[in-house]
Amino acid sequence: MRMKKQCGGFTLVEMLVVIGIIGILATTLMTSFSRLKTTARQAQAQAQVAEVAAAFTVYLQRYREWPETWKNGTKTEMDEEVCWEFQKRGLLDLTTYKYSNGSLMGCGSANISTLSLDRFGMLDPWGRIALKKTNTQSSTGSVRDGGTFADHRIQFRLDGNYDGYVDSGEGAPKGMKVRAAAIVWSRGPDGKDAASGKVRYPGDDRLSWPYGQVKGDQ
Repeated sequence: MRMKKQCGGFTLVEMLVVIGIIGILATTLMTSFSRLKTTARQAQAQAQVAEVAAAFTVYLQRYREWPETWKNGTKTEMDEEVCWEFQKRGLLDLTTYKYSNGSLMGCGSANISTLSLDRFGMLDPWGRIALKKTNTQSSTGSVRDGGTFADHRIQFRLDGNYDGYVDSGEGAPKGMKVRAAAIVWSRGPDGKDAASGKVRYPGDDRLSWPYGQVKGDQ
């Protein structure tokens, strides 16, 4: 008698089917993870601009006027000098970065290495993540999602004439008139203010004010 030996195993077709299923699952998981990261960064940016807007409001309530260089529109973003003003007055905690260049406008003889304010000022989440990965020495360095490090600074406009509104004459975007001491925003992952056209403002920008509920919204 001849005994036939039977060998068990997967056929090529079965293996291809399994590989295909694994590929689909992996793609789905990667897509979901990417969406979660995007949502998390948007939430971080929203919280960030709200915190900065609140700090501006407290500043005006406490000191009754803006520094002259802020009021006349010279300052429109959270650069090193503006960050230092909030830091030394205890209105924001900005001691999170390790870089220091030894001199910072407006800081007098303070020990900058102790304060560790970042050379780019306050960056939004996309700028901060890119900075940790690249440690670039230039504000013109590219951020993967778009723009440069300078483009990812938090933006602001102030009620310079103290009439209770930030309007187009004070640099409010899209000709808006917002009832606030200050409006603050992040330009989002692309580092650009949302343009007119296919993308309706504010697009991917994160704003400190309720867009669509203020005078002049388009």
